[in-house]
Amino acid sequence: MQPLYYELSVLAKAVQFKNLSAAALHVGLSQPQLSRIIARLEDELKVVLLDRSARRKSGWTKSALQIAHIFEQTNARMEGEILSVTHREMVDELNVGTLEGLAHVALETCRACFERVGIKRISLNIYDLSELEANFLSGDLDLVFTSKNPGRQKFRNLEELGYQDLSLVKSNRRFGLYSPFEFKRAPRKELEAFEHILVSNSLAIKREWLREIGGTGTLPSEPKRSRTEESEPILLIGSELLSPPLWSQIRQAAILD
Repeated sequence: MQPLYYELSVLAKAVQFKNLSAAALHVGLSQPQLSRIIARLEDELKVVLLDRSARRKSGWTKSALQIAHIFEQTNARMEGEILSVTHREMVDELNVGTLEGLAHVALETCRACFERVGIKRISLNIYDLSELEANFLSGDLDLVFTSKNPGRQKFRNLEELGYQDLSLVKSNRRFGLYSPFEFKRAPRKELEAFEHILVSNSLAIKREWLREIGGTGTLPSEPKRSRTEESEPILLIGSELLSPPLWSQIRQAAILD
């Protein structure tokens, strides 16, 4: 049997979604590429992984789910054994991204990582939501502070720290204020109601404009532990490459007071 670590790792991610087409949207491969990987596994393992009897509703077989589960268990055990040999993966640098509205939480967490975790250097940058997701999913960020789970993937290193409300300010109907993420998802009818529209990825600019000139836009509240109907979660998500002990320390350092 040929080494199949990469193919099995793809399968373990793919089976989290109901079929091949849904999986292809979230594992960073085209559907033909993913199909070829599954076909290679089926050929090497001599087992059917994808039920193709109904083309539009093809789904994973019981064998696919079992093999993916075995791979994840084996992989986790291997990581643990490697860590037991090295005692602890020494990481002295972290790349952190955050939404601007969560900058205070990110700053406090970075300070705790310096003082309590022993991280030597941290790069902390602010992004809008779409940029944050893209940079994290591409592997350029180790930690992100966000309000939404990137894509539909289930992340092993995820902690819900608290909640944040979004308050709608309506002080001047002439101006509509949006982040790039909000602007892309705003209904056309809503946008057409404004005489002018300002799009900025800076929360500070939005706040200043609303205070000095007025307009219509949303501003986040201070982070809090309690939840209301309008609340959005404050999520800390870590890269899968972080060792379990390191993630545990970071997660504890990030807990809101």
